[in-house]
Amino acid sequence: MAFSYTVEISEAELQAKVSAMMPMEKTAFFVTVILSNPNVDLTNGNNEIGFFSHIEVKMLGKIKGSGKVKITGTLSYEAEKTAFFFHEPKIVRLEIKNTSEKVTLSVKKVVGIAARKILATRPIYTLSDDNLKHKLAKSVLKSIKVENEKLYIVLGV
Repeated sequence: MAFSYTVEISEAELQAKVSAMMPMEKTAFFVTVILSNPNVDLTNGNNEIGFFSHIEVKMLGKIKGSGKVKITGTLSYEAEKTAFFFHEPKIVRLEIKNTSEKVTLSVKKVVGIAARKILATRPIYTLSDDNLKHKLAKSVLKSIKVENEKLYIVLGV
């Protein structure tokens, strides 16, 4: 007999989890990028989660810029941790004031590295019901659906 369970997560719940992960700072290639003030975006039809964030950039301690970035991705589920992680993050839009196109491309690389290293290791959402954890210990992610600004995740054995 197959067992499945649907987890319903509101945009507000995801907003709280992503906000708790910020600010996020990463330095690579002599560029420091700081992401802060995220705004989660659940768009119907694409089954991805995304967020807009304020971005601050510092290069070699002297060049500074700020702007906004939108990162989207899917969720992956780790059954042993009963947690969902941001998977395959993509930078959809990056706008930085007072910087050249070359600097913007460097920043995009650093943001990509930060997103992959940090977002992939910090859970976006963790199942908290102890009894449910035991039941779903060997569960797998069956489907993800975004509808009416909610994320519906179906887990099954």
